[in-house]
Amino acid sequence: MLNLHRLQLLHEFRLRGTVSAVASSLGYSPSTVSQQLAQLENDAGAVIFQRDGRTLRLTAAGLRLAEHAEAMLDMQDDALRSLTSAEPELGGLLRLSVFQSAALTLVPSALSQLKAQHPELRVEVVQAPPEQALFDLAGRRHDLVVAEQYPGMSRPRQAEFDIEPLGSDRLWLIVPAQLAEVDAEDLDAYPWVMEPAGTASREWSLQQCRALGFEPDIRFTTDDLASHLRLIGAGLAVGILPELFLTGHQLQGLALKSLPQEPVRTIFTTARRSSAQAPAVQACRQSLAEAFRNFE
Repeated sequence: MLNLHRLQLLHEFRLRGTVSAVASSLGYSPSTVSQQLAQLENDAGAVIFQRDGRTLRLTAAGLRLAEHAEAMLDMQDDALRSLTSAEPELGGLLRLSVFQSAALTLVPSALSQLKAQHPELRVEVVQAPPEQALFDLAGRRHDLVVAEQYPGMSRPRQAEFDIEPLGSDRLWLIVPAQLAEVDAEDLDAYPWVMEPAGTASREWSLQQCRALGFEPDIRFTTDDLASHLRLIGAGLAVGILPELFLTGHQLQGLALKSLPQEPVRTIFTTARRSSAQAPAVQACRQSLAEAFRNFE
């Protein structure tokens, strides 16, 4: 009989590609993951891994079993949802991942509403960049993700994801007050602060600068937007920040300048289709949507 926990490890291996990545994600030792996958191969009675030196790859049979593993994990979601749906009071655990500006503005209001309406529901929140959060959603680390999409950029479409938009969020060019009259095209002479390489925010901001006709001097790199604001306020940098983050912050000493075409990013929630109808997911989505309406 195939063990569901080992099938989940196989699913993780298909997503992440290496035993060490699976181990790091789940908090196991690589040797434990290797032993469990070897036992799964023995239980399956088929060769599901091909070993090339120290590299492990899925065979055609392994890929088929990984597809069945995902389906079986979806069935587990369905079974758990049917149990919680029968309960008179919404409870259990919901794992939510959000990016920083949503964590600061939407989450406190949404969780306060959830606590008042469903006191038995436990919500665990992790702050993570959308790129990582959406990857971990497929790996069942999270149940719901608040993510973003920048104009002119698209994320890979994943059929197993259910997406609901929350709304749009304007993006502003932020400069020290003394640079308020400097044209955006002339900001190549000043240091910039941006989020880390590989994030959608960084790639989009780079494209904005290039569209203005220059390559930015990226002097500071951090995923903490509060640090962006402090560096700009100190006159050390310029940058681009979303209105959602700017809400509630003191903006003395700063100037907000419009970017060409006044771009906005789209903010949305994503859940696996197999669990999108779970009462806890639906309740959390409703609370987040109301929090966003209040922000608007």
